[in-house]
Amino acid sequence: MGLELEACGLTDAGPHRETNEDSIGCFAPPDALALQRKGYLYVVADGLGGHAAGEVASSTAVARFGEEYYSRSNHTRIEPALRQAVQAANLRIHELTHRNPEYRSMETTLSAIALAGAQAYVAHIGDTRVYHWRDGRLNQLTSDHSEAAELVRMRILKPEKVKDHPGRSSLTRTLGSRLIPRPDYVRHPIQADDQFLLCSDGLWSEIEDEELCEVLSGNAPEAAARTLIDMALERDCQDNVSAQVIRVVSVDAASPERSNGWLSSIFRQRGVD
Repeated sequence: MGLELEACGLTDAGPHRETNEDSIGCFAPPDALALQRKGYLYVVADGLGGHAAGEVASSTAVARFGEEYYSRSNHTRIEPALRQAVQAANLRIHELTHRNPEYRSMETTLSAIALAGAQAYVAHIGDTRVYHWRDGRLNQLTSDHSEAAELVRMRILKPEKVKDHPGRSSLTRTLGSRLIPRPDYVRHPIQADDQFLLCSDGLWSEIEDEELCEVLSGNAPEAAARTLIDMALERDCQDNVSAQVIRVVSVDAASPERSNGWLSSIFRQRGVD
């Protein structure tokens, strides 16, 4: 049996926002060979900017990233393909800012995970997060690119103080802020029953890691994603909220070039009532 996944992605504007500047994406190519080589791709982005610029930045980044990752002109290996996709998404945002004065200050975070063979490949910039759950334990695979997180890495600030620190929302790396972005890349082995959570800061700022772990431990992806979104909204979240939950049903131990895959996914956007 090859790589088999179940997944659900949800995003909600939240009760205090008129627009949703978060964007989520779930991608799989129609080409069987590309699927075997590059697997399935999940993305969460959180846009920044005045007016509708944040919404444009995040949706543009997600769409361009997925398009470029599976492009025939892109690299056939996963990690170089992710790097090229990040560059392409960043360039598209820069092109829009130069053509449209109203988009001049727009930026976006982006966290993506490609699952192929027996490996997870993560590309990350900003403060959207990727978590890995296994056997009742939760591990954050990404490091936030914010002033508060930098203080934690310098051992000036305790990790539990990040959520309340004024520098939490001051990002040090994003797509759109520089012509050459500086994302992080992580490779992580996977096994059956692993779960991954991709989420925006609107979610992780409201829910403790212990709660994230508990929800992932007891629910399938759709129920987990819905529960996490509802928990954040019930706590009067001031931001947009997004979550993608992916469960590994079975793993192909072969290399991505020889793996076959099957995917069941749910992908929805929820707005303000």
